[in-house]
Amino acid sequence: MDTSRASDGGTLPGQATAMTRREAIGHLGALGAGAAVAAAPRRGAAQPTRAPLKLTFWTWENPQQRPWLHKRITQYTENHPNIKVDFQWFTFTDLGKKVSVGFATGTAPDGFTTGDWLMPTWLARNLIAPLDVRQLGYPSVDAFRRDHADAFIAGAIQDGKVYGYPIWFYGFCNYLNTKQFKEVGLDPERDQPQTYAQLGEVAKRLTIKQGNKFVRQGFKFAMHAPQWTMIQFNPIVVQSGGQWFDRTGKCTINNEAGVRAMTVRASLAKQYGAEDPADSIATAPLPQMDWLKERCSMFSCHPIPPVAIKSQNPVMEAEGYYRPLQLPGVTADKRYSTCYGFNFVVNANAPRDKQEVLHDMYRFVMSDLVDCWQATAPFTLARKSGWTDDPRVKSFPHVQEIIRAKDNGVFFPRTPVWNELADAMHRAVQKVMLNNVDIKVALDEAAAEVDRATAEFKKS
Repeated sequence: MDTSRASDGGTLPGQATAMTRREAIGHLGALGAGAAVAAAPRRGAAQPTRAPLKLTFWTWENPQQRPWLHKRITQYTENHPNIKVDFQWFTFTDLGKKVSVGFATGTAPDGFTTGDWLMPTWLARNLIAPLDVRQLGYPSVDAFRRDHADAFIAGAIQDGKVYGYPIWFYGFCNYLNTKQFKEVGLDPERDQPQTYAQLGEVAKRLTIKQGNKFVRQGFKFAMHAPQWTMIQFNPIVVQSGGQWFDRTGKCTINNEAGVRAMTVRASLAKQYGAEDPADSIATAPLPQMDWLKERCSMFSCHPIPPVAIKSQNPVMEAEGYYRPLQLPGVTADKRYSTCYGFNFVVNANAPRDKQEVLHDMYRFVMSDLVDCWQATAPFTLARKSGWTDDPRVKSFPHVQEIIRAKDNGVFFPRTPVWNELADAMHRAVQKVMLNNVDIKVALDEAAAEVDRATAEFKKS
């Protein structure tokens, strides 16, 4: 399938509706992003300036989420005609790099959105400003803390100060093709894999091969991007008793727990023969394409909107033969995924009047949670209150399973060399899965790469 013009707005092949490629990709979400905004917090004391003021604001491209952000910011400027916002967006993977270059050259935007995994990078250099939660409508930091998921707050607060205003936040589920389960005599509920060993056995049963060629893979791990490698590998590391760094900052992914985790990661292909890591039609814009096209029976993914499934497989959506469930764990009591989210942040170098307007604009953007949910569902919101009880949320198929994944997930490792870590681990997985390199050797090389990056960061 040609996905090279994924953002050109072209019509998707095989679609039953007038949905465009741009719309469908947006609904799938590049790395997904849930929508989070609860009922409006109490308005803060600060008001935007009445003097003419122009802001620069950057975000990532996602045809579902980016248009909603743009709409809300446009509404804000319509209410404050003296304020202009230069709204720019970049691909998901490019945004962080663009911001880094911007800080290095003095051209960083006044405000921007960022993945929470990059917060340590900005904070280590004092590049983002602490937020005044009173201007966001909260009486105290504790009140702000109580209104958001704990895991998300862990990445937004440092030394008692709030640096990120959460937007979307979600976990991953195991998406099952229930028709294929039934074809091989499995009950999607009763026989859902609860451990990775069970996942291997179930996936093996679902696999169809002709000779050495896979017709259908039982389960697929993503192989297309470092970010997805980290999302899917991180919980296995934690469940295996591992950690990414020791107290001194040395990378420890090559210890015994790391080797156990990689062994689990590799087992679907190497032990159970239920996956071919080199056989995929997935791309960065459409990581779940193998599952959507029924080339695999299970796929670990962020929340997938039904309309997006419809755009690629209208029969699957119409007949509803799919459902999200919790991911398996190394043991059945450890069924959780990586969870992550997105923050509004403020450039520490932005003038005070711009910082105050950004506070007010962020508060406005996040003041209508239901509108956000309707535009970006089923991407879940970081805030605890103000949206989950709404009938339009409660009636969404399997929403409690999706929210549960968000509430129970574990965070990414916190490091200022995140990009280097993700790239090193992606190469390690490729070496193990595609080149049959010994797991310990691949992890030793990855850990050494990360340690070199950490040393360079400390020197710079």
